[in-house]
Amino acid sequence: MNPVKQLELADGVVFNSISDNRFKTMKLTANIFLPLDEENVSANALLCYVLVRCCKKYPDMLTMSRKLGSLYGAEVNGSVSKMGDMQCLKIDIGGLCDRYAIGGEKISEELSKLLCEVIFNPKVENGKFCESDMLQEKRQIFDMIDSDFNDKRVYASQRLTEIMCADEVYGLKWCGTKEWLDEVTPERLYKAWENMLNTAHFEFTFVGESNPDNAAAVIKNSFKEINRNPVDLSTDVVYSVFEEKNVVEEMDVAQSKLEIGFRTACAEPESETVATRLMSVILGGTASSKLFNNVREKKSLCYYCMSRYFRLKGIMVVESGVETANIEAAKKAILAEIEDMKNGKISDFEINSAKLAVINSTLGVTDTVTGLATWYSSQIMDASVDTPEEACRKIEAVTKEDIVKAADKLMLDTIYVLKAGV
Repeated sequence: MNPVKQLELADGVVFNSISDNRFKTMKLTANIFLPLDEENVSANALLCYVLVRCCKKYPDMLTMSRKLGSLYGAEVNGSVSKMGDMQCLKIDIGGLCDRYAIGGEKISEELSKLLCEVIFNPKVENGKFCESDMLQEKRQIFDMIDSDFNDKRVYASQRLTEIMCADEVYGLKWCGTKEWLDEVTPERLYKAWENMLNTAHFEFTFVGESNPDNAAAVIKNSFKEINRNPVDLSTDVVYSVFEEKNVVEEMDVAQSKLEIGFRTACAEPESETVATRLMSVILGGTASSKLFNNVREKKSLCYYCMSRYFRLKGIMVVESGVETANIEAAKKAILAEIEDMKNGKISDFEINSAKLAVINSTLGVTDTVTGLATWYSSQIMDASVDTPEEACRKIEAVTKEDIVKAADKLMLDTIYVLKAGV
């Protein structure tokens, strides 16, 4: 039986609760979904980090820290990511379960109230956010952008996505660009906050032993006065490739990067995503994968070589770091491994090793409240919400024929090379 209890609190506002008495802590997560678009992506990203900084009731980092300390060292965090063609603003709060409170306090209710203070009652005045708070968070995001640029492995991966999805919103970075961020004003940030409350799809996830009813009531009450017109959760999936793209960029780096993007013709909520994921793991997801053993170890063509499958967008990416002289040889070797898979050259050992790796990783999410919250939050665009155990059974059921079919659907879309300059 699925342990997730789901309740709709308002239009486009869903409250999920998972009861688990193994933990001394609980976590309440708000996943806030907005469409990716050039006009709003930077303002939305900045908004998330400004919100978790403080709120009207606790108007600076010191008073916010004192409040969190009074709740047995609770924590509030924010992050921004892409889920398909949606931008996800994640705000979560974690702390002690009620039964461990010394004075019998309802910690879960207090944490829920504080999360709602952060989201619904920020430090705003006269239709704008505090400029000094906003500028400090801007600098933090600028640093993150610089960090991504300086890490050439991350940079090359982002460039592949930009080139491959140039005509899709998925090509945007999670925070937009420095230029777009620089243009965000306190007034613009306020409009982004209003738009979030009115149009975003909210998924709240409560994990822990405490009674979730108080948290649900606090959140429901916060939406009472808001006129909701929520967006639909949707992602455009490309099922064909009309022209392969090849892009080479030179840069003064020590190691060249080879990135290859494929369309898989398979994305959520299609059931074949399980086989496609396993196919990607067999190709380059573990130390027993084809790319690791054959391209890296046996042929010594790269420093690293791995594959990743993005099931919401139907894209698979192969990433590798290579010597400049080995770029062409590595590319041919990688594509040859994929052709072998299409032709059924997959051993039982490779299949079993990949299944074991995925199953171990999946069961590992049950070890923490954060892992469980992330697990269930990540499935809101799926056909069904599975427990980790149910997901493992689906992995076990995948056959070699399913894997070959998934490989046979792969279509080469983009090859990007970050070439070490002379």
